[in-house]
Amino acid sequence: MPDQSRDEILTAAESDGLISPETAFGTLCRAAGLNPTEMTPMALDGLVASASAASLQSVSQLALAEMLERLGPAPRNAELAEALASGLPQDLLEEALRLPGGILRTADALRAAAVDTPAPPPAVFTAQPVDIALEPSLLAALKEGAEILFLQDALPPAAAPARLVDVSQAVSPDGFEDGFLISAVDAAAADMKDGIIILTGLGAAVMALGLDYASDAGIAAGAAMAALVRSAATGAAFSASHAKALGLQARKSGSKRPCRVMILPVTDPMATLPDCESDGAAPVRAVLTYGDDAPSLIRAARIGLAARAPEALPGVLDRIGNSGTQDLETALGTARLRDRGFTEAALDRVGRALGEGLPLNAAFSRWVLGDEIISHDLKLTPENFDADGRGVLSAMGFSRADIAKAEAALDGAGEAIAARALQECGFVVDVSPADEIRFAAACNKALGGGVIVSVSARAGLDMAEAVIADGLSAHLVGHRAPAGEDVRDRMEHILSLAEELADEADMPQTSPEFHEARSAARTRLPDRRKGYIQKATVGGHKVYLHTGEFDDGHLGEIFLDMHKEGAAFRSLMNNFAIATSIGLQYGVPLEEFVDAFVFTRFEPAGQVTGNDRITRATSILDYIFRELAVSYLGRDDLAEVDVTHDGLGRGAGDATREPAEFTEEAAQIISRGFSRGHLPDNIVILDKRRAEKQAESDLDADAEELESPAYLEQGCESCGSFTVFAISEDGDTSCDTCGEEGRVSK
Repeated sequence: MPDQSRDEILTAAESDGLISPETAFGTLCRAAGLNPTEMTPMALDGLVASASAASLQSVSQLALAEMLERLGPAPRNAELAEALASGLPQDLLEEALRLPGGILRTADALRAAAVDTPAPPPAVFTAQPVDIALEPSLLAALKEGAEILFLQDALPPAAAPARLVDVSQAVSPDGFEDGFLISAVDAAAADMKDGIIILTGLGAAVMALGLDYASDAGIAAGAAMAALVRSAATGAAFSASHAKALGLQARKSGSKRPCRVMILPVTDPMATLPDCESDGAAPVRAVLTYGDDAPSLIRAARIGLAARAPEALPGVLDRIGNSGTQDLETALGTARLRDRGFTEAALDRVGRALGEGLPLNAAFSRWVLGDEIISHDLKLTPENFDADGRGVLSAMGFSRADIAKAEAALDGAGEAIAARALQECGFVVDVSPADEIRFAAACNKALGGGVIVSVSARAGLDMAEAVIADGLSAHLVGHRAPAGEDVRDRMEHILSLAEELADEADMPQTSPEFHEARSAARTRLPDRRKGYIQKATVGGHKVYLHTGEFDDGHLGEIFLDMHKEGAAFRSLMNNFAIATSIGLQYGVPLEEFVDAFVFTRFEPAGQVTGNDRITRATSILDYIFRELAVSYLGRDDLAEVDVTHDGLGRGAGDATREPAEFTEEAAQIISRGFSRGHLPDNIVILDKRRAEKQAESDLDADAEELESPAYLEQGCESCGSFTVFAISEDGDTSCDTCGEEGRVSK
């Protein structure tokens, strides 16, 4: 095959989402290059300790950041003394006063460090039955969120080239496009030397063919697709039995290639192949996707249902589109909501929001209900319910237990409706662990090994034992256990006592509020400035977001470009961006813009592609300000996709290296927004002299900002402190230390 032809095939396959670009194997698998060892009590104890330490580090950093934020940008000495008495570490305060940017900059750094706390590397053990004596320690590690692999064979080195292949993209409404799949895999294998092909989407491919995952035909089809990819990648024969399962022709063995085909859990599948609808050899876990106005079936389910029961497809889609109202009835009951003052308009808005996949707290928030409904219908103050709709429900008479039950009822309610609809059409959606193991074992046999099965820690160790017994490797994913009911009740009692003690001491409780860090005067941006460009598609409409930053890395301007829209809409968006930029330069906090515009609802809206953290938006403004909040404020609560070390990871850098702090020197040359507040670990600041001068300049500027009010030369007659400042033009003075008032000495 000519090189140009190979390049064209790979380009087309990557564009269609069939195959990923070439990358290092270590980027796709965090356990790459790790050799399996024997499981021992010492190894498990160390695993528990490292997982607990990572979690505690993140929690403590967030707590310290909140304590600093309560102080504001320029606290007085008396306020700092109170903070020290309340438990603020002295060393941290000294560091905050020393660093450029002061208190708030230190708080931002702590929050960024908490978000970027690296997850401990996975523990890799030899695949063998777990000793009964070690089971308690193993379960304890999993409850702390540890990641454990039981491997039959060692994994390839991290530097090996690899590509991810989504087999489901080879199934179209016209059937299985084997020619396209074979050509793409053949080109990829020829392009990589000693490369690795990682298969995924087998469960979705079987569904798209109109087959049940656990049926004999479905298992045979999955194994046959795995064998076909192996044949195209390595030159191995494609047997007649496998060919019969797919209705294809058998293939003789050809020239051998040192390529390896595997099935294993990928570190960040959404970033690699965002359209993939199932992982590895696992079944389809979710059959719903959320579009512009309502949920719908995923691509594989639509194609499979069209092949199996085409007459039922329109009815199923309509039933799923109206699932939001059913969710609301299941969760809280529309009659109970009406009795507590919710009008039909409010119920309609909440139902549509739930149908679009928003959680309960967002569906009942101010941004969905609107100020008019909250103030006039519910008789509440809208400003008190900006972010969390649980407060609205609580104010309308729903208990904490009612809200918790409603959230539990909504968890997977739409999926349950869709699953029932598919089952009524003959699809078997529920898959048992035994069926999943049978499917994986068939694929493992077709590939000659190299299959790793993901096992949720919630399923216990039985499934992992069964996987190992069948000659497969197992990947156990831990889940950090939440606080129990006893802990939550105790914390509620402690907080109540704290409020009582504060009232008795006549000390008003402080809350984390934003304190304006900039003056009312406009701060001009530098002529040559940093920033980033984010391209995304919202509901099918391309949006280009350009940002400009101050020298310290804070956001100072935005530009919005939607070049295919009409002139009126495009002009409105451009002028809105200008107005926002002017507000930022006059000191309006970005938090205020975020609170004002997130979850606003107007078209275009719907699915978001091209952004690594946001998958859907209720409007262009909702997308823009959630993106800015995630990039510049560390607001991971406004993102649907977790790419932190606590979730799916950040790729090649998260295996062994610690993330570097985002220093003041780096802020001068690196866009804080582009790196999402995380300093790339391949950046080294060499110009130490320039950095020192800049630090001294920033300290002088901060000192000038903190000099208000200016202290007089005379000492206080009461306490002797040189903290006396003028409070009137007539010579009246006050002491900042003891509060004693007097007059200027003549």
